[in-house]
Amino acid sequence: MKLCIADPPYLGRGAALYGPDALTFPSKVAGGPRERVRAGDANKQAEAWDDPAAHRIMVERLISDFDGWCIALNADNLFEYLAWVPRDTRICSWHKRDPFPAGRIVRSWEPVLVYVPQERRTRGETQMRDTLTTASPKAGLIGAKPPAWTRWVLDMLGYDPETDTVDDLFHGSGAVAAEVAQGVLL
Repeated sequence: MKLCIADPPYLGRGAALYGPDALTFPSKVAGGPRERVRAGDANKQAEAWDDPAAHRIMVERLISDFDGWCIALNADNLFEYLAWVPRDTRICSWHKRDPFPAGRIVRSWEPVLVYVPQERRTRGETQMRDTLTTASPKAGLIGAKPPAWTRWVLDMLGYDPETDTVDDLFHGSGAVAAEVAQGVLL
């Protein structure tokens, strides 16, 4: 089966977090110093991902080209994405132990949309929870996911290293490739 993981620059945040003018971002600690964007985060195409049409086209590609897939996104954009994905797409939740203090209500989770291949939707040997609680990586690219996140997504998709391929549409940190290279995940 052809599987895909898509972790694009979040809608409306591409240029701000990854564009050439993204030099600093608020510290994760209230009142802490501002930190510089780490080398490699600047992306000249990041601004294109601030357009909803780019995300819709990506979803259309996932639906047409892959048997199963997942999309990491920001909770603010869930309503847009729900208009584009099939109704049988699962809405899963990554609960972060290190919430980003963005306002009065602290955001501590991110939706993850998962489209499981039809042949893998029935109850099997392993049942997966649709939630994951883990911390974000402390170093690396902004938006990088921890290894446990990738294993969780691949497990939900029913990844079989003997028969499946996994495309990583946004391979910035290399985390997905590193986990796929390990083979069987459970």
